Amino acid sequence: MILVTGASGYVGGAVLKRLSERGHSVSAMVRNLAGAAEVRAAGVPIRIANYEDRASLERAFDGVDRLVFVASDGDARAVMRQHANVIDAAADAGVGHIVFTSIVDIDAASTFYFTPVYRDAERRLAERGAGATLLRCSLYADLILSNWLRPARATGEIALPLAEARVAPISRDDVAEALANVAASQTPGGGPYHVTGPTAYSFDEIAAAASAIFGVTMRYVPCAPADYLARLWAEASDPWPHAFSSLCRSISEGRYGTVSPDFERLVGRPAEDFESFLRKAVPGRPL
Repeated sequence: MILVTGASGYVGGAVLKRLSERGHSVSAMVRNLAGAAEVRAAGVPIRIANYEDRASLERAFDGVDRLVFVASDGDARAVMRQHANVIDAAADAGVGHIVFTSIVDIDAASTFYFTPVYRDAERRLAERGAGATLLRCSLYADLILSNWLRPARATGEIALPLAEARVAPISRDDVAEALANVAASQTPGGGPYHVTGPTAYSFDEIAAAASAIFGVTMRYVPCAPADYLARLWAEASDPWPHAFSSLCRSISEGRYGTVSPDFERLVGRPAEDFESFLRKAVPGRPL
């Protein structure tokens, strides 16, 4: 039996839907039933557990052969603790194989806020002694759209401290497709797999694509890291100013610009390019 964590979230829900539609024995793990209407509609068994509650995790993992472990989010110290709880509980419950959503930015030299969190999870998975498959995901196309493009429509400027860096964005839907394929494989393993988009875009190119698809003129304007951090502190609460400013530094160092063939190896088709993603994401625009 395959258990999908974070099943009421976007990626976990998309993995669950794919596995269920393909006829696999799959269950959903959610924190509570209040926000799980779509999970209930999928008609799969539901297990209630919380990443902070080790005992609830062990109960949820009972009888699980494979675990699709969708990473947590938020304060880095809390996320590291939650990841440790999941991995340790899975080991104690005898889960045979874990498929984990890591990140491409895993280098010890990286200053990205979440890099130590994912390095710790990968270390724990390696030390666990049972099977694990890592999908190291590139920057989500959805993040670029929601956090940088949509807010920039009002000013026409995408002001970020990225210099001339490139990114190879991957959509959450494509990440879910890759996760589902690995989880359903007869012999999961291998990796780590670097799950990226098929093209590395400059932010000038992203601005041009957004201009055409949004129907408004947008341009990329490099800004100073200190100016971006000040703007973040005016708009967001801790830890997000630190997280996003350090992410931009990591992007500017070229850590998200590599294109990998791994997605096509896992899924059998190229990942969706960023322009196609935008056309689908913006209502009323031609495909």
